[in-house]
Amino acid sequence: MNKKFLLSLPVCILLASCGGEGNEPEPTPPPTPPVEPVDPVEPEGYKLTSKKRVFGFTTQARYAYCPSALELPDGTTSIFFCGNPQAGTMVDNIYNFTLNADMTRSNPVSVLQPGEAGTWDDQHTCDPSVVKGRFRFGGTDYSYAMFYLGCTVDHYYNEVGVAFANEPGAKQWAKYPEPIVRKTWSGDADQEYAPGQFSWGTGQPSAISLDKNGKLLLTYTAGDKDGTRILIRELDLSDMDNPVIGEPLTMATAGLMDLSGNNPDYSCNSDIALDTSGNAIVMVRPVQPHPSTYPAFINESLEIDRMPLDDFRRGTGKWEALFRLTPAETGYPRNHNACVSRDEYGHMSTSTELKVFYTVSKESPDVSPTPDNHAEWSYDIWQAIITDTPE
Repeated sequence: MNKKFLLSLPVCILLASCGGEGNEPEPTPPPTPPVEPVDPVEPEGYKLTSKKRVFGFTTQARYAYCPSALELPDGTTSIFFCGNPQAGTMVDNIYNFTLNADMTRSNPVSVLQPGEAGTWDDQHTCDPSVVKGRFRFGGTDYSYAMFYLGCTVDHYYNEVGVAFANEPGAKQWAKYPEPIVRKTWSGDADQEYAPGQFSWGTGQPSAISLDKNGKLLLTYTAGDKDGTRILIRELDLSDMDNPVIGEPLTMATAGLMDLSGNNPDYSCNSDIALDTSGNAIVMVRPVQPHPSTYPAFINESLEIDRMPLDDFRRGTGKWEALFRLTPAETGYPRNHNACVSRDEYGHMSTSTELKVFYTVSKESPDVSPTPDNHAEWSYDIWQAIITDTPE
C-alpha cells in the first residue's frame, strides 16, 4: 500500500494500493504483454470454504483496507487497517477493532495518526503489521511493535516506521521518532527515475518474530531506479537505544507466475506468516498485471504461496502456489491489500487451513475517478478461509 500511489506501467499500487493518496508513481519491472486470465491450476485439495464481509465504512466516502490480523489467545482477532477519519479526504490513519468468533466486532478506533507538521510521517500512516515480543524504548518495556508506512507532505517517497504498545488494542502507540527502514537512496531529495516520475521508496511492511523476544524478520516493498521488489531484513529491536538492523536481501520470486500462468511475476505489497508445523513462509500477494479499466491501480486477484523458511531467509528457493483468490471466488472485480491471519508472533500452527483478510473494490462504471464516486469509497474488508481437504 502506499501513500504515494504507484502509477505507471504494471505496478503494485497502494492506496489504492496502500491507503490513499500520497506519493504516486513508482518504477516498475519491464512491461509484460497483455494477458488473458486463465483458471489457475491449484494443488489438489485447496478450496475456498468460507467468505464473509468483516467491515467497511459503507456509504460514508471513507475507505477501509490493508488489514493486519492477530489471533489472540482468548479466541478473538485483533484487526488493524488503514482508514480515513474525514469523509471525502484521503488521509490515512491506522484503526483497530476486535473481531469475535461469531463475526461480531467492536467499533473501530484510530490508534495511529500522521505526525505533527515537519515530522517524517506527517502525511499518512498506513500498512500496519503488528507483532508481539519484548522491546525496550525510551526506558519503557513494551510487548508489541507496529510497523507502518509513513510519508511526509514535503517529499514523494515513503519509508517504514515502528511504534510500540503493551496490548494490541492500545489506543495510543509510542512512535520511534525516525524511520526504522529508510528509502534505498541517500539524501533527502526525491529520486526521479523518469521525467516527472519519482521513486516510491519503502513501505508495506510485514513482520514475524524469530525468537518471541526482540528478533524479527521483516519484509517490505521497495520502489526505486532498480524497479519494484520485496526486500527482507532481520532486526533486533530488544533495545531501541541500539536497534540492530540487518542488511537487506532481495526476496526470491522463482515460482511466482502472472495471471496467464505463462509468465514469471514479480511481487510487492505482500504479507507473510511462519507456518511452524512445516518451517515454511506462507505469503499472500497480488497477481500481475493490473487490469486496464478503472480502478487500474489495484489488482484483481491474490495468490497464497509457500516456501521453506531456510530458503526464504537466504533469498533463494522456489514458491509453491497454494490458492488463487480471483473475482470468480469473491464476487468482486478487485481483490487487493490482503494479510494472512497469524498469532501474535506472526506464526500459524498449520497451513492446512488458511485464513486471509483482503480488501475488495468495485470497478467502472459502478465507480469513477470523481470526488463523490472514487473506487476507494467502495473498499471493504472481507475474510476468506481456504482449506486443504484432500479427497
